[in-house]
Amino acid sequence: MAQNHYVLRGYVTNADAEPLVGVYVRSSNQGVGTITNEKGQYELRILEGLNRVSYSFIGYETQQLDVVTKQGVTQNIRLEVSLNDIGTVEINNKRKDLSYDIISQVIEKRAEYENQYITQKRHVYVKSVERNTSIYKDKKEEDKEEDVLEELKDTTPNLNLFEGDFTQHLKNPIGFKEVKEAAKKLGSQRTLFYTSTTDADFNFNANLIYVKRLGDNQYISPISAAALLAYKYKLIGSRYEGNLKIYTIRVSPRKMGNALFKGEIEIWDSLFTIKRVNLNVSKNSLILYDAFNIQQSYIFVEGKKVLDKENLTWTIKTKNGTSEGYCDVTYSQYVFDSIYAKRFFNAEIGTTKEDAYEKDTSFWAKIRPVPLTDEEAKYIDYQDSILRIHTSKVYLDSIDSAYNKITILKLAWNGFGHINREKKTLWSFDPAIGLINPVAIGGFRVRYGISYYRKFENRKAIRIAPSLNYGFRNQDMKGNFGGYYLYNPKKLSSVSVNMGSDFGFVNNFATFADILNRSNFFVQKYVNASHRTELFNGFYTWIGLRRTTRSDLGDFKFNPRFDSAFADNNPKRFQSNAIVLASVGISYTPKQLYIQEPKEKIVIGSKFPTFQLYYSQAVAGLLGSKASFKELDFSVSQKFNVGIFGQSEYSVSFGGFLDTSKLQIMDYRYQRGGDPIFLLPPMFGYQLIDSTFATFGAVLESHYTHQFNGFITSKIPGIKQLGIKTMVGGGLLIVPERDYQYSEILVGINRIFKIGKDRFRFGAYYVVGQSNTRGFSSGFKFSINPYNPETNSWSF
Repeated sequence: MAQNHYVLRGYVTNADAEPLVGVYVRSSNQGVGTITNEKGQYELRILEGLNRVSYSFIGYETQQLDVVTKQGVTQNIRLEVSLNDIGTVEINNKRKDLSYDIISQVIEKRAEYENQYITQKRHVYVKSVERNTSIYKDKKEEDKEEDVLEELKDTTPNLNLFEGDFTQHLKNPIGFKEVKEAAKKLGSQRTLFYTSTTDADFNFNANLIYVKRLGDNQYISPISAAALLAYKYKLIGSRYEGNLKIYTIRVSPRKMGNALFKGEIEIWDSLFTIKRVNLNVSKNSLILYDAFNIQQSYIFVEGKKVLDKENLTWTIKTKNGTSEGYCDVTYSQYVFDSIYAKRFFNAEIGTTKEDAYEKDTSFWAKIRPVPLTDEEAKYIDYQDSILRIHTSKVYLDSIDSAYNKITILKLAWNGFGHINREKKTLWSFDPAIGLINPVAIGGFRVRYGISYYRKFENRKAIRIAPSLNYGFRNQDMKGNFGGYYLYNPKKLSSVSVNMGSDFGFVNNFATFADILNRSNFFVQKYVNASHRTELFNGFYTWIGLRRTTRSDLGDFKFNPRFDSAFADNNPKRFQSNAIVLASVGISYTPKQLYIQEPKEKIVIGSKFPTFQLYYSQAVAGLLGSKASFKELDFSVSQKFNVGIFGQSEYSVSFGGFLDTSKLQIMDYRYQRGGDPIFLLPPMFGYQLIDSTFATFGAVLESHYTHQFNGFITSKIPGIKQLGIKTMVGGGLLIVPERDYQYSEILVGINRIFKIGKDRFRFGAYYVVGQSNTRGFSSGFKFSINPYNPETNSWSF
């Protein structure tokens, strides 16, 4: 204890007397160490007397010296290049930072750690919590609780919560299956992250990381094959845990971009693999979230490096406040190289046990690896107390009684209904405001509708909805009746029947300028039935039979003010006729991934295109039908990511009439003209075709769009901060019967806007079109596109 400590100082250089940065200097007998600074200088505080000091640096031979430490001792040393690692030396000499050599070693060893096992089984516990400081609420959450709970509610945290107990099965390279053993959902799950382990896989050993829940981008891993070109690294510290040294390295994008992470990673020395990560996702790449952070820690089990814990945090900002979320994930009970059945790993990537949503409080208390916080416990107790009351017969009867009570407000504005909870039936009646049809044909009309809905315990459902509408100017009554029966939720199998008398459109796909023109209407009386089901995974069939009687408008009177909006507003004249149309369609998406819930199937998507074939035939002579034609269509479509460059989508279709013996104008196939200002969804039509025209022969249509998702603009200062992104697209149309070819190219910019927690993408585009009849044309277009958080996709 009486011994003195002294500081051993010195410089470490290479053979050319250049300082070496990041050399690890360690006293072996005392277990302390340090690294050299940017001048190659070190200071090591050790006890006086004889010390064995080692100098180690990647790419150089390690040297050990016995140094007698006393006051004022200096020890300089020159390291020799290791002949076994010349390439690493060159990297180090250029960058003067040990971190690049460390990362190079980590990249080289990625495959080794990725292939430690053939199969892996692990237990996963997930707790995802979101704290709401805003006054925003989903519509479903706006119902007030009963008075007995109001005082408790005022002091209860405003949280959304998910707890999950999963078993994961993995097989290299791509086998995956999740078994949801138990799940608890409280509050809105709309923006909670990781309510299924299929939401994300932050595997940093992979070159690219794609998390659909975050946005449309793929991210470059900081230890990917291209990481040294994409990132800058800086060694910011080191320490020992046991006998292993840990390096802490700062990671930052080499250039601006939105496919890159920023933060810190920890690397085990000698093992050269990630121990911990603390990385932020680029803000410009996010859609729902305003900020997102990933923290992971790894351990070794049976000599294999595995994920131990994961913590995800996020922020959502609105004008009314902020939502802050965190998700704690614990991995345990690892089992390696088990033998699975041959078809265990298939398109079913997730399954949920029948009683997963029925676990009680004692179950969760037993399996939680970390106790709840006081805030979480209070919230769960409150929700459990609500559940006990809400599931009591007294409460349910009071709710039903309140719902079934007819009030003036319900009659006038909200509509009213009658619920029978025991039979799971619901009658709904339109309000008085619903009588008014604002865009009525022929002047003022009133309509009224009711509906009956019943949902069974096994998720089967039936819906019946009749309605009537009456026109005062022409004193005519119209109406329809619709019925729908979902008889197999797991295969999305349903039957629907519709009948009625109403107005029909000559061209359902008419431009905004033509859709309400008199010439686009006729009167129809119809009966149709259809059936849809999934025969096997990804293979859907649809069949339908429809009989329709079509008549022209005759002496039907229109509103004069409505007439004045159109220059040419004369109704079509034709002889009344009937048609019987039989249709059949198939759709197939190979290797469609899905999650099997106890009573339904949730489709995730596929890496393969969707193929569709549709055939319809008008049968002459059947039930008075005079129409006779046949048509056939085939299409291929797909949406896919192109690495860090963005997301592409294409569709190609070919089809037309096989027979045109007897056609009416409403049976024609129409190619839609462009609208003056608004962008027609690029996958469904063309922007600059001057006018709508009919086609009777085979037509080839193709469309393509690519959203760069900030790949270009995120590298431009000023533009990046504005959140502006770019896209390109194009299309080709060939109509042989008209000897007509049309092609177009569009480029655009778009930006995501927030309204509460909803997201919209506003875009401005410049389109250039070329046809063999008009030559070149161009124009500007605009669009607004809503985001669907349920499917993590834009509507079009």
